[in-house]
Amino acid sequence: MDRTAHISGFSPRLLRLLEFLLRSAEPVKVDALASALGTSRRTVFRELENADPLLTAFKAALVSIPGKGIVFAGNDETRQKLLEVLAGYKPQPVSKKERLLRLLIELVGHSGEIKKLYFYSRTLEVSESTVSNDLDELEAWLSGRDVMITRKSGIGVQCDGAEESLRAALLSRFMLDGDSGGKSYTSAFGFPGEDIEVGVREILRRKRDVIDWMTSESVCLISIYLMVMIVRAQKGKMIPAGQAVGGAGGRNALAGELAAEAEKTFSITLPEAERQALSVWIQACRSKQEGPLDPGPADQQELARHLTMRMIDRFDPLIAAILKTNEQLTRLLSRHLESALPRLNRGVDIPNPLKPELVKNYPEVYEKTCRAVKVLEEHLGLPVRSNEISFIQIHFLAALAVLGEQNTRRRSLRAWIVCAAGIGMSYMLAYQVRKRFKGDLEVEVSAYDETDSWDGADFLISTIPVTETDKPIVQVRPILGQQDYQKIQDAINAFAFTKRGEELPTRSVSLEKRLDELIEIFIQSKRLLKNFAVVPVKAGCSFCELIRFAAARFSPENPKAVCRSLAAREALSTQVVDELGIVLLHTRCTDNESSVFAVIVPEGGSFTDAYFKNTKSCVFMLLPEKIPKEMTELMGRISSALIDMPFFLQAVKSGDREGIQAVLEREISETISQYEGKLI
Repeated sequence: MDRTAHISGFSPRLLRLLEFLLRSAEPVKVDALASALGTSRRTVFRELENADPLLTAFKAALVSIPGKGIVFAGNDETRQKLLEVLAGYKPQPVSKKERLLRLLIELVGHSGEIKKLYFYSRTLEVSESTVSNDLDELEAWLSGRDVMITRKSGIGVQCDGAEESLRAALLSRFMLDGDSGGKSYTSAFGFPGEDIEVGVREILRRKRDVIDWMTSESVCLISIYLMVMIVRAQKGKMIPAGQAVGGAGGRNALAGELAAEAEKTFSITLPEAERQALSVWIQACRSKQEGPLDPGPADQQELARHLTMRMIDRFDPLIAAILKTNEQLTRLLSRHLESALPRLNRGVDIPNPLKPELVKNYPEVYEKTCRAVKVLEEHLGLPVRSNEISFIQIHFLAALAVLGEQNTRRRSLRAWIVCAAGIGMSYMLAYQVRKRFKGDLEVEVSAYDETDSWDGADFLISTIPVTETDKPIVQVRPILGQQDYQKIQDAINAFAFTKRGEELPTRSVSLEKRLDELIEIFIQSKRLLKNFAVVPVKAGCSFCELIRFAAARFSPENPKAVCRSLAAREALSTQVVDELGIVLLHTRCTDNESSVFAVIVPEGGSFTDAYFKNTKSCVFMLLPEKIPKEMTELMGRISSALIDMPFFLQAVKSGDREGIQAVLEREISETISQYEGKLI
């Protein structure tokens, strides 16, 4: 008996519903079934009502569990038999998006040929008017993708385009609408060549160790591209020599390996142009982390970094200078753009499953990311779709999370001094507190009965019990002793540094190595303090003169390299932060061994060259190329303090050495104190 005889007469939509349910061991909600098929809950219920004859023939049933969904009721043997029956049926599209994908597959498969509407209506088992309407929609979608659909009245329909453009269009449509629900693309969507799909999956299984860096959707991208490439190659449809520009380094090597496997598996010959095109698609893949492949060519890296800096400027000008000191953001966003640019150039839209949550839960960040992405659109002359925007949004969210954590640790606290012995005693107490906790605490004096003024305080410091407020009270003696100072410090720790004391991540390294790391942190911290300086410079100096001065003063062993690096950063995006009133110079240098934090103050109080936009001082930060991550994080926290600690920014702008050093010492102390009691 024909294995499909059992399912004759059943609708394609019902058969797809049954397949979803058979492949799930757990109940499936009706909303999930409706979403998978692009239909309504009502249609799902109506279709499932017709399933009884088929299920009864196999002595099985569907059971509805309140609050959980619908589940297949039958043993594993019955489940497998039903799946085998369904596998023998070539389904027709059950939703419009599947039908459009099938139509595009057929159009590309017959590119350069004229086919009548009847050919496509018969293939898809729909009316010619439905095919005509679908062609209207595909024509609009293909606009800007260098693929053209031509309709000739009374003759037929023809699809034309360069081979690379045809593949890119098909690949993009597969990525958007080709969710097969666990079933193969050849079975679910009529893509030609089941043996090709099986062979491609086996190639990628064998090469799992070298593609492990790819995200799941990127593995899907390469799987589909290889399938399309092989089907087209078997038909003699090759990318012409000279029309593909390859990737670089590891991408070319991986493309060569995959192409060689394809040639061996399918007995085809792939010319160099095909390998080059494949390497570009590998470059378009997103990675789970930075990835094992070499970075792209120097010009691609430079372009990606230049666009990254401009995007950060556009994202939020007020915090752009600080975000640029976040090396993880600048590095990872640049690497993301290296893969995004080839995707955007080819019109490929990779779905982001997190997009709805990202847009809904972080609307302000999404809006700012849309603003930043305008930089890409201006560069490419192409629109950037919402999926790509949401991928970029993740990088900004991560950077803002780091900045937010730093702000929490660094929140500037305010304390009111209240004393019953008279205002003079209050001022004496205030002097003692300011001197001891400079950089940690802003102090104001208040009379005992001025309760209305206490609203702005984080806590009160008083020599007597205070009951007329809900504010936290630190009770001390008029002449502060060590115990009193400790009480105040405890209050600061409680309200400003709530995240201090978190356990360090468990490290699977030897105690000896951990001690080496700690020693290096201590050494670099000591050098940072030793190198700290507030130095004057001529107010009329140019930007080039300023960076030459800074390099010569703080990196005498390698001033030219530091100058080149700072000049390169300025070419990407200006380091003159007029919103904060400072110049923020920061870089790494291979030949430097010491970390540097310094402030350069122009004589007279501000730079006079118009390029500096009347900024008041210059912050100079230099890190060795190889340094513990704790030191990089320390520099990031110091940079963040310029935003969330107004008195620190003011100290930097005025050249207040004592105030700057107080913050610097506190940040270093925090970095070192996290190791206390954590080594063993």
